Amino acid sequence: MGIKIVGLGGPDRGSGKTTRAMQAAPKGAVFVWVNHHLDYPKALARHLGREDLKIVSPEWIEDHRWAGLDMTGLIRDPDTRFTDAQWDRWHAAKIRVRSQSDGGVEHDRSK
Repeated sequence: MGIKIVGLGGPDRGSGKTTRAMQAAPKGAVFVWVNHHLDYPKALARHLGREDLKIVSPEWIEDHRWAGLDMTGLIRDPDTRFTDAQWDRWHAAKIRVRSQSDGGVEHDRSK
């Protein structure tokens, strides 16, 4: 069972999927939450000792806020539902993620 934070969450909380996703995320990753209400995921991240995660709403993907960023990871909550346009932008944003296996050095893909 997932971690229960008093005063937060609703009847669908408690499966542990979000907790496991946050725990498995690379240090400093961007974590896309299901909507623009970010109090719960931010409190959960603090509770898990994952203040390093940047918690954002799906609009972050839509607005191209990832463009030009050097990300260590891009994770979405397992319950996040994207539109077709958001999926397209998600895949484009995933290209910006640094490889953890190469020490964080992004490869020049133009060669």
